[in-house]
Amino acid sequence: MAGRSPRGPGCIYILVNSTNPNEFKIGLSVDPVRRVKQLHSSGTAKPMYFQYVWHVPNMKIAEDAAHQVMSGHRVNPKREFFHLVSEEAALDLETPHQHFGGHELADGYLHTVRELIEDGWDYLGIEHTRVLGFS
Repeated sequence: MAGRSPRGPGCIYILVNSTNPNEFKIGLSVDPVRRVKQLHSSGTAKPMYFQYVWHVPNMKIAEDAAHQVMSGHRVNPKREFFHLVSEEAALDLETPHQHFGGHELADGYLHTVRELIEDGWDYLGIEHTRVLGFS
């Protein structure tokens, strides 16, 4: 973040894995476009795409709250990646969870994730403004 504090203003984003719509990332950045390019060059096999981006006054507090909402869906406790369908729930599905319905079905689930995150922020008094034009 080039010397800027994660406790300052910036963006919270949801990025979706372009080859596995069951996997997404909730992260923070003052420059989300630059961040997604960094992730593709160092952390993901295929580019991820923006599903939602919010501007918030304190990135760290907002990100922590969003991560808490999705805590049961974390891929790895040390990473910011989550599954829409958790590993445990995926065992009950007839089709493999990474292909549970494709990006179209994932959009519906992600809409619910967005609502849960925003409701959590509202409850905690965290200001947020959804930024359009990142999809």
